[in-house]
Amino acid sequence: MSDDADILEAAPSDEPPKRAVPTSERLREITERGQQKAKERERQAREQARERKKQSLLSDKQLTLWVDAVRGAPNEIVRSALFTAKNRKQAREYLDGAVIAVVGEGRITYTGKELRQDDETVWLQLIHLARENGLSKPFQFTPYSFCKAINWPINGQSFDRLDKCMTRLQATSLKIASQRLGDEVSLSMLPGFKANRRKEGDGGLWTVRMHDELVFLFSEFQYTRVEWQQRLALPEGLATWLHAYYASHREPFAVKVETLAVGAGLMTEAPEDAQLDAAVQDARRKERLREVKKLIVKALEALKETGFLVDFEVTRSGLVNVRRATDERPIL
Repeated sequence: MSDDADILEAAPSDEPPKRAVPTSERLREITERGQQKAKERERQAREQARERKKQSLLSDKQLTLWVDAVRGAPNEIVRSALFTAKNRKQAREYLDGAVIAVVGEGRITYTGKELRQDDETVWLQLIHLARENGLSKPFQFTPYSFCKAINWPINGQSFDRLDKCMTRLQATSLKIASQRLGDEVSLSMLPGFKANRRKEGDGGLWTVRMHDELVFLFSEFQYTRVEWQQRLALPEGLATWLHAYYASHREPFAVKVETLAVGAGLMTEAPEDAQLDAAVQDARRKERLREVKKLIVKALEALKETGFLVDFEVTRSGLVNVRRATDERPIL
């Protein structure tokens, strides 16, 4: 008998081959991949829902809901120091990812040259002109018609000033977050701008395109209607800032002088103050606050003269109470 006979062939088995048992590390990798895919699906679903909402708002022409006598302004912005009340002739600081002071709920982060109240006037008028197009299309105007609408002198100097304002607005990055917005709104305040300057006549035809993400800032009626002729009649600066701020509330409430000063961007500390001891810093802050209090009183008087306010009071403890012409309640 040959040796081969002694070798027994293994009988075929009906049992499936056994799979290798995944290690704990392998299980963790599988779990993490599954979680990442789920998060990505959620992100895509949110983006799609947000885009549908934006297109719905644009198609509904959300920005056409105010009349020509007013200008629409997002609440988060008019309650913030994004457009400060500083004198427009002061040197403008460049801000890089700066957190802007907001009175109340919300967070604003800004990159660009510091903006003032003249920039806000220009921006509000741009939004007003864009509203008929639902922010989705470019529109045109002459600097002559624009300066006339914002009550600036009709001359080359005003056209230059308008050009500079719009250039500042174009070179910006703005991020706004608040409870009512949900997802953060991120945009350039003026993404498209071309000035076809002409020395004679109306100054040429200028073309502008606004950011369609702006429509979220005007959704759910959470925006302020600024009485335009009242604003244009006010001295540019703290008076115009207070005008928009108080217009943004259904019913104004008592606010500290310091809160208004911070919201208007008037309480920023000088860089050299950081080198001083705490007592000196506090003394300087109190001195600035006393000066700002005088400015607030003067601005409130201007608001009363234009008919926006019926009455106001600044208490010794530093609380500011106002009664607008549209309010029926007396100051308590």
